[in-house]
Amino acid sequence: MFHVIYVSRERTADEDPLEPLFEALAQGDSLILFPEGTRGHTGEPQVFKAGLYNLALKFPHAVLVPAWINNVQHVLPKGEVVPVPVLCSVTFGAPMQLLPGEDHRVFLDRARHAVIALRDV
Repeated sequence: MFHVIYVSRERTADEDPLEPLFEALAQGDSLILFPEGTRGHTGEPQVFKAGLYNLALKFPHAVLVPAWINNVQHVLPKGEVVPVPVLCSVTFGAPMQLLPGEDHRVFLDRARHAVIALRDV
């Protein structure tokens, strides 16, 4: 059902952990990311990690669509790769892009706030 790409948290000197994601985007695939680096258990996303910024930097024409998955803790429980068949809803926001010269932390905070803003829509 899903072609899951795991991003290794361990870094090696000669390998970029985002390389499989770069390859998927280069092939025209779509990605669903949890930019916090993991699925959390709270009602609000954790601080976004630099991976989203690095993807946006390398693929400036990629369409980045923020999304809020209501009930994500039950639909995609941490540690599971197959969704559980329970009710949920997904709210999509307006596409966004990395702005020219935008600092990575400013971009990541802006992306996180775009996701949080969808929570109560």
